[in-house]
Amino acid sequence: MAWDGIPWFVEGTAASEETLRLIVDAAAGGGEGIIGPTDLRVSALELPGAGVQVSIGAMIAKRRGAGGSQSYAARMATTESVDIEPTAADGPRSDLIVARIEDPYGGEVWPEPEDPAIGPYVFTRVIPDVPPGTTSVQDIEPDSTAITLARIDLPASTPSVTAGLIVDLRRMARPRSEFRREYLYAAWPTADDLGPITDAWEQYPLGALWQQTVPEWATHVTVHAQTTGLTHPDAVLARGELRAYAGDQQGPGMPYLAEAAGRLTLQAGHTFLIPPEARGTVMPVGIEGIGSVGATGLIRADTGTTLSAEITFSQAPVAA
Repeated sequence: MAWDGIPWFVEGTAASEETLRLIVDAAAGGGEGIIGPTDLRVSALELPGAGVQVSIGAMIAKRRGAGGSQSYAARMATTESVDIEPTAADGPRSDLIVARIEDPYGGEVWPEPEDPAIGPYVFTRVIPDVPPGTTSVQDIEPDSTAITLARIDLPASTPSVTAGLIVDLRRMARPRSEFRREYLYAAWPTADDLGPITDAWEQYPLGALWQQTVPEWATHVTVHAQTTGLTHPDAVLARGELRAYAGDQQGPGMPYLAEAAGRLTLQAGHTFLIPPEARGTVMPVGIEGIGSVGATGLIRADTGTTLSAEITFSQAPVAA
């Protein structure tokens, strides 16, 4: 019989372990990594020493030893301390911190626990002395059923792990995202000019402000705005910057320059970290412009101008 005899779920039956791992894999969309954005974060000990701590959390790891489309789900209910060997004077060293499933029945060679009914089968492990810049346990152990949490880059003669030596390498198994688009079209029957003001940022074009409800799960927001059909009415040099903002954070200014008369397209954007206290609240998102001192020309939004703003809320590993 080619099929597993018992699918999930038929009353009065017990599905195989392979079928249950298939459900985990399907729930994660085939992805692997941490479940929540703050899960399993590796940080320095409260009093830095020869070790690190791993925060509570959960993860999904692809089963690589045998069987396709299967994954394990595991959680850590309390913070765990992990020892890191200090370096000597003979040189630096990089160690990987991983969360690994050690299932002796899953196609990999691991010792059986004393009581197979209770395990354990999941561990935080240190893989010492990996090549500098390593970002994945699969680069070292291609067939390992494990996810990568962090890399510790220890200089020579270092007895303690401090925060600056820890490189966060967590990825989310199935990060969420939400895309929104805002339009302003022919919204300026009275022309709105940019350029004359050179000492303060101003909303540009007028109306480029949207009150956005931030999803409670979002850790980042990316704003990308493109304004087409702006007019440079003459050959007087126009120069300045546009920038995106979200809440009280401003992105970098993106320069513009126009010398010949005609219409032009300008854009601005940035990705912002959403602080925990802003999640689930309403946040202003918008575009601002400023002119440059010495450039007396201007650009103008009018009835031939269109502004399109793409606003994407997303999840990524964060500290809090």
